[in-house]
Amino acid sequence: MKRRAFISVYDKTGLIDFAKNLVEKFDYEIVASGSTYELLRDSDIVVTDAKTFSGTLSLLSNDLEQMSETILAGILTNSSDTRTLSELESAAIRPFDMVVVNLCPFQKIAYESDDIDQVVSKIDIAGITLLRAAAKNYKNVTVITDKVDYYVALNANEFGRLKLAIKAFNLTANYDRDVCSKIAEQTGDKPFKTFSFEKVKDLQYGENPHQKGTVYKTDRMVDYEVINEKELSFNNLLNITEAVNVVSEFYDVNCVSIIRHTKPCGVALGRSLYEAYTKAFDCDPISSFYGVVGFSKPVDAEVAKHLNSMAVEVVVAPDYYPEAIELFKDNSDIKLVKLNTSLKEYRRLTVEEVILTPFGALVQDRNNSELEKDKFKVVTQVKPTAEQIEDAIFAWKVVKYAKTNSAVVARDFKTIAIAQGQTNAISAVENALNYACDGAKDAVLASDSLLTAEDCIYSAVQSRISLIIQPGGSLKDQSLIEVCDKYGIAMITTGIRNYRQ
Repeated sequence: MKRRAFISVYDKTGLIDFAKNLVEKFDYEIVASGSTYELLRDSDIVVTDAKTFSGTLSLLSNDLEQMSETILAGILTNSSDTRTLSELESAAIRPFDMVVVNLCPFQKIAYESDDIDQVVSKIDIAGITLLRAAAKNYKNVTVITDKVDYYVALNANEFGRLKLAIKAFNLTANYDRDVCSKIAEQTGDKPFKTFSFEKVKDLQYGENPHQKGTVYKTDRMVDYEVINEKELSFNNLLNITEAVNVVSEFYDVNCVSIIRHTKPCGVALGRSLYEAYTKAFDCDPISSFYGVVGFSKPVDAEVAKHLNSMAVEVVVAPDYYPEAIELFKDNSDIKLVKLNTSLKEYRRLTVEEVILTPFGALVQDRNNSELEKDKFKVVTQVKPTAEQIEDAIFAWKVVKYAKTNSAVVARDFKTIAIAQGQTNAISAVENALNYACDGAKDAVLASDSLLTAEDCIYSAVQSRISLIIQPGGSLKDQSLIEVCDKYGIAMITTGIRNYRQ
């Protein structure tokens, strides 16, 4: 007796070749439904339409238009039980050996629409039912939910079928979670918050060698590849995230960010990528060694030559010119990460941040604060120039990614000094200005937290800062403004605090 496969898939990539192999090489009989049946039929593959089965349950879905009782019974059959098989045969029911079903991406639908009726109408009841039935009967049925498993599953033993069943149950659990979360939004609340991560691989170790590290796939991940086939570490992945966070703020211009221990140590814009890189490197050359360097544009040969001359752990960029890749071939240490997701789209990927603590799971919206010139408040008598305002916007975007308390000194779209991780704003300002030294003349000073002490202003005066940008809102705002006016420093308040632990 021929083996039988039931197929109904939303993503039809690679399906035709797989189905041909099933029929021609493995002697399978295929039953399919809806658009899957039509595709296989039109591709000259012998296939039976699921509609021909009796006992229709009329469970409507996007692609599985109808599912019959005979199909479901065939999936749940114990093929090793001869008595059961005999009873099924008398009822014209034959067992299935394989179920291939993937679902319409509900999360994408839910993200794009707030029409609850439309969202609910897309819930795939039949597909979920078939997957659960096949996964339950893994000893007799191979269940495939992902095209990457097509050929792995063909010769799967019982243990292999169990692993595929676990993948199916995980898929249906996540699907139910997404449905629940979307519908719960209609109550004006988010009473449930569940997470299900799929393991990608174990890392060599975690943050330190004595800690285990693992990377898991999340619902919304950036599409990337390591083009020179190096292994990214736990710390690499953390630093890459910070590097891309920063350059994504400047996705439409030449931007470079240099990150060390998840902290920015140099950020700059330039007329060319090489100019931006050298400006960023000049901010803190010592910290830049063994750092991660992020680029907003493809890396060219000129930049690659400089990167090769110093110790860099990881480079992350939208692409690399062939000449640059050739130059990197002799560098055994550097890891080249290519972003296939655009930087503009990257900014939409992370919508929530989750921190798991012994006191509970903390969930917050990602800090997507934006600054618009017409929403500033210039609170001093001295007014900044257009160039100073542009530098202030640049510095404000950088300080948003520094660790609180932080201060950034910048001029000509270049960070001159970054102080961060201080226990108070005064120390952050003073450390940044001390590091900048003479470079602070006519530069701008940005603070992530509101300034509450006149000492910050006096330090800025001594360093000849031209403009301060800070959240404002302190009880001492007026006295700070008066000191600025007295010494000819312009001040902008934004009303936006950017704490970052």
